[in-house]
Amino acid sequence: MKKLIVASILIPILATITIFQYQTFLTSYAEFFTVNNASSGADAIVILSGGKATRIPHALKLFADNYAPRIVMTDEKKMNVRFAHLFSTNEKIAKAMINELKLNVPIITVPSLKGGATSTFDEAYDLRVFSEKKGFKHLILVTDTFHTRRAYHAFQKIFSGSEVRLEISAARNDIFNESNWWTSDKGISAYVLESIKYPVYLLSSKNATFIRND
Repeated sequence: MKKLIVASILIPILATITIFQYQTFLTSYAEFFTVNNASSGADAIVILSGGKATRIPHALKLFADNYAPRIVMTDEKKMNVRFAHLFSTNEKIAKAMINELKLNVPIITVPSLKGGATSTFDEAYDLRVFSEKKGFKHLILVTDTFHTRRAYHAFQKIFSGSEVRLEISAARNDIFNESNWWTSDKGISAYVLESIKYPVYLLSSKNATFIRND
């Protein structure tokens, strides 16, 4: 009986605290997925496929701030080969932004080992082979904030045993961040899916075929 009385008192109290503190909990949850540790002096800034509106501008800012002398882009698999020529590639979009900003930025697209990357693991495999050929020793990966921890984990796993130092820089957007992601559909989609994707990557020693590009 005493346990029931205690429970009847504690449960409403805990529920009330949760309701009023949900923002803190949800923010902490999102912050877990953020890794941001880039330092200057890298051989290249690597833009991971996806998030063209966020990752490319962020990488260009890092370049302008002298984090590295060149930008490298991964090659993602085309969704529809028949009409692919009608859509701008990441490289074309990057060059358009470079012209808009009046910058002079060397850009290299990493050759894909399988006709285009379909996951972060694919990108990591492609970049490791490319980096070994080019002799890169320090790379900065650029991806969206919510994707940084998973991407960093995937690249560290694939680059294990190499001499390349990997860092990552989080590209933010104008719609949501760690402190308000639950207020927009895009934010909810991004962070809820990470709670599924990240554990899969932790348990995978190689590419997980059912996890596609972000």
